Amino acid sequence: MKREAKDGLCEETLDPEDWGKMRALGHRMLDDMLTYLQNIRSEPSGAPTQKAIEEICVPLTQEGEGEEKVYQVFKQSILPYTLPITRPRFWGVVGGTGSPYGMLTEMLRTGMNGAQETFFAEAYVHKQVINWIKEMLGFPKEAGGVLVSGGSEANFTGLAVARNAKADVDMKAKGVQGLTRRMALYCSDETHHCLERSVEILGLGNEALRWIPTDDNCRIRLEALKKAIEDDRKRNNHPFCVIGCAGTVNSGAFDDLNALADLAKKENMWFHVDGAFGAWVKISKTHRHLADGMERADSLAVDLHKWMYMPYSIGCTLVKDRLAHYSTFVYGHEAKYLKSSLDKLEDQTTDPHNLALPLSRNFTSLKAYMLLRAYGKNKYSNLIQQNIDQINYLTELIRKEPEMEITAPVVSNVVCFRYKPKGLTEPELEKLNEKICSELNQRSFWMISDTTIKGKYMLRACCVNHRSKKQDFDFLVNIVKKAGEKYSLR
Repeated sequence: MKREAKDGLCEETLDPEDWGKMRALGHRMLDDMLTYLQNIRSEPSGAPTQKAIEEICVPLTQEGEGEEKVYQVFKQSILPYTLPITRPRFWGVVGGTGSPYGMLTEMLRTGMNGAQETFFAEAYVHKQVINWIKEMLGFPKEAGGVLVSGGSEANFTGLAVARNAKADVDMKAKGVQGLTRRMALYCSDETHHCLERSVEILGLGNEALRWIPTDDNCRIRLEALKKAIEDDRKRNNHPFCVIGCAGTVNSGAFDDLNALADLAKKENMWFHVDGAFGAWVKISKTHRHLADGMERADSLAVDLHKWMYMPYSIGCTLVKDRLAHYSTFVYGHEAKYLKSSLDKLEDQTTDPHNLALPLSRNFTSLKAYMLLRAYGKNKYSNLIQQNIDQINYLTELIRKEPEMEITAPVVSNVVCFRYKPKGLTEPELEKLNEKICSELNQRSFWMISDTTIKGKYMLRACCVNHRSKKQDFDFLVNIVKKAGEKYSLR
C-alpha cells in the first residue's frame, strides 16, 4: 500500500488502506480454519493434484495478486493437500496435532511480532514456562533451561554444553583443533538420528559416537556400554558423555536411566537424556516410573509440539549447570549495544539469548504459557494417559487376531506389529507387510509407518494424538486385515 507524505512523496507500507476490509478477511480466515479443525475427521487429505501444483508453482508477479486471491489459493490448492498431521488417524510419525486454542495463541504471537524474550513481559513468560516444565518433569528447581525449535535443537544444545564442559581444553578458544585426545560419546542403536547430526555439526565427527547394542527390550546393554568406555580409555580416547533414551522413536523403549546416571557419575561423564516425546510419560498416571532417573540427567531434551500437542515448533533443553550452559553460548562476546541493558538483569544465565544459538527469537514461550495455564497439568496428564490406554487397547486388538502379531515390547504409546499369516517365510512376510503399509499410506499418508528392529521389518503406530478415539483403532486393525487378506491371495 502507498500513503501520501506531507512533502508529496509516496511512502510504502504493508498496512492496509482499508482496515475494515482487512478485518473482514481476517474474520473469514479465522472462521474458515476453526471450521476446518471442527470438521477435521471428515476433511480429505492426499498429495497435491497436478492442478494444485500448477496453482502453487507460479512466477512471482511485479505488483502482487492481492490478499484475497492468495488466500483463495491457500484454501483451494494448499490446505487440502497438506500432511494430515491434524487428523485423528495420524500415528505414523511422532507428530503432535496442535489445537484450536494453540492456533489462536500463534495469531497473538505473530500479531505482536515479538523477537525478544529478554525484556519486559516476554522475559517473565519464558522463565515461568521453564519453571513449569521443570516442575512437571521432576527436574531440580535450581536447573536452568531454554525453549528452542524442537527436539533436534534441544539435543544439539545439550550436547554442545556437554562437549564444552567436559573437554580437556577451552573449546571456545581452541576448538576441536586443540584437543589432544579424541572425545567419545555413547548411545544405544535405537537412538534418534538427530544425535548423530548434532555430533557432526559440533565438529566431533560421527565416528566419535559409539552405537551400543540394545537388548530384547530395545534398551541399551549396560555391559556393552561399560566395555566400550573401557576400550576407549585404553586407546587414550576421552569418554565424555552418555546419552540415555526416554522413549525411542522406533518402539517407545526407555533405557535404565538410573543405571546410566550411576555409570556417568562413576566415570565422571556428562549424562544427557533424549526425552523428545517420551519424557512426558512423567505426568501420566500409570507409566511415570518409566522416566525414573531422568531427573538425574545433566541435560534433558524435550519437545512440546509432540506429546504436549502444541503448535510447531517448540522444544526445550534443561541443564543443571547454569554456568556451563551460559558459558557455552555467550560469556565474553555479548553484543556491545545490549550490554548496558543486560547488566541490569538479575541473572544473565536465565536470558534465553545466552542459552541457545539463535539471537532472533519469536516469543515461542507465549503459546506454551497460554496453553499450560489455560488447561493445567491434569488435562495434559489425562491426554497422555489416554494415548497410553489407546495403544494398549490397540495392542489387545492385535493380539486377538490370529494372523497378526506384536513384534516389539509395548512400553508406552508405541506399538510395533505385522500381519503374519501361516506358512510364509520372513522375506515373504516383509514383502507382504510392505504392501500393506503402502496401501494404507495411499489411503491416508502416515496413518501408520514402518520400521526395522533387530533385522525384522514391521508396521508401527505411535499415538501422540488428542483427537484419536477407540473406534479409530478398530478401523486400523480392520483395514490392515483387509489389506493383508487381499495381498496374501496373490
